[in-house]
Amino acid sequence: MEDKKVTFMEKTIGDTTYIVEAAAGADARETVYEKLKKLILQDPDRHNLFKAS
Repeated sequence: MEDKKVTFMEKTIGDTTYIVEAAAGADARETVYEKLKKLILQDPDRHNLFKAS
């Protein structure tokens, strides 16, 4: 079984508390930042990030 580094984060926005669990394997080749950036840039219309309000 692979060793993984697990991180928990908790963030409260208004009346809602979000708990996020992140796990990274020892053989991971990219950071979460790099992965998200790649996914967003591949399809920006899907994520509505580049549209003016």
